[in-house]
Amino acid sequence: MQSALKMRLEVDEHTAAVLDGQSRIANWLYNRLLEEANELRRRFRETQDPEAAKVLYTERGLRNRIPALKQEHPFLRTVHSSVLKNAALRLSSAIREYQKGRHGRRAKRAGWPKFRSWKRKWFSLHYDEPWKGFRLDGPTLVLSLGMALNEATGKRKQVHVSTRLAEPLPDWFEPGMVRQLRIVKEGKLFYAVFTVRRPVPAQRSVKRVITIDPNHKNLGYGVGTDGVATEIFNPWFLKILDRRIDEVKSLRDRCQRNSVRVVREDGSEAWLPSRRWRKLNERLDELWRVRREQTKVYLRTVANRLYREYDAVFVGDYTPHGGGISRGMRRAMNNQSLIGRFKETLAWVATRSGKVYGEWDEDGSTRTCHACHYKVPGGIPPEVREWTCPECGTHHIRDENSSINGLEQVLKNLEVPGSGRLGDKIVVRTRRAWRFDGLGIQEIPGAVGGRVRDHAAGRQEIKCGA
Repeated sequence: MQSALKMRLEVDEHTAAVLDGQSRIANWLYNRLLEEANELRRRFRETQDPEAAKVLYTERGLRNRIPALKQEHPFLRTVHSSVLKNAALRLSSAIREYQKGRHGRRAKRAGWPKFRSWKRKWFSLHYDEPWKGFRLDGPTLVLSLGMALNEATGKRKQVHVSTRLAEPLPDWFEPGMVRQLRIVKEGKLFYAVFTVRRPVPAQRSVKRVITIDPNHKNLGYGVGTDGVATEIFNPWFLKILDRRIDEVKSLRDRCQRNSVRVVREDGSEAWLPSRRWRKLNERLDELWRVRREQTKVYLRTVANRLYREYDAVFVGDYTPHGGGISRGMRRAMNNQSLIGRFKETLAWVATRSGKVYGEWDEDGSTRTCHACHYKVPGGIPPEVREWTCPECGTHHIRDENSSINGLEQVLKNLEVPGSGRLGDKIVVRTRRAWRFDGLGIQEIPGAVGGRVRDHAAGRQEIKCGA
């Protein structure tokens, strides 16, 4: 199993300047090769020159242009060959994806590559061979750069730069697991992303199963074969961060009218943003980084907690499209919906821990009574959170009823690996809610006939008796 291990780096000002310089050169090489690719594309369209196609559309055609460019531009020698090589391979991969889209070999068409702006997005430094160009001396990460010319001797010598990992490596980490390394920058922070290959654990026997009904009002509502119903609250911090992001973005966009017009030496014009715009843009990037990191921690915490209690997790196949009453509602639903990422996280944690992940068909699950299987004509409006079956009189919590229908479907139609068929008698005995408090999962037991108030979300969660 291949996964990524992301470690924050402690970088001083000098090292940060060196890494920025390496990234700028790799970004320059990408744009320089894109210029050649544009010319080769034009020539091939006009003359059908096979040599142009060989350079443009093969995996290593553009990469083989690097030695000649090093002769023409000696500053390229100051960057490690692996970083330069992968800058070219990244461009070649983008061109091939464009070709696959044109010929229908890709589900969604990709556009032709565009020039990259280093100020907008830092170009990562990619070392794609195990321990070639980098090494670990305890907590110290040593990166190899290019060759620097010694003016006294006239010879070139390999240059290195050192930085420290901000936190200890996990206990399971072994040097032989490492396949690649990427140095990335998010805001003002640097990270080392190790690609590691770990053995896939054996599939465990399945005894406890939970099915989850995902939705927008909460992340999901699950019912397990142990008779426990669990409501997973959405993270409280998303609304706060989104509100702050909107405020900063609004302030930043107002500064565009203060841009400065600059005329370059070749006569072309450009508009440079004001200092206030740049400052607000840095703040906005930092807010987005915080949002990404906190969301990732939240999803992984929930996924690990689920697989600590259950051997198999099945999620409804609902996919949010942002259909809402108003434009603001659609935007909020799309921004705050974590359903897609939640499914990806669950699948990854399942593979890593030897557990089972799957999806179940949600069609008609909400309006179908799990007791008598009566289907409410026309469905149930989203604002109705509880309803009573007109056929048998059973009172339902909307999401709980849907999850029970999903659990019946999973246990009836699917052979769960390692267990055969499980019993299909489903009775909810206990209800609880999970709220993420930043450090872990806070469990709130549901009272019979009572209510549990989610103070962070500012709404009431119905907790009725069985």
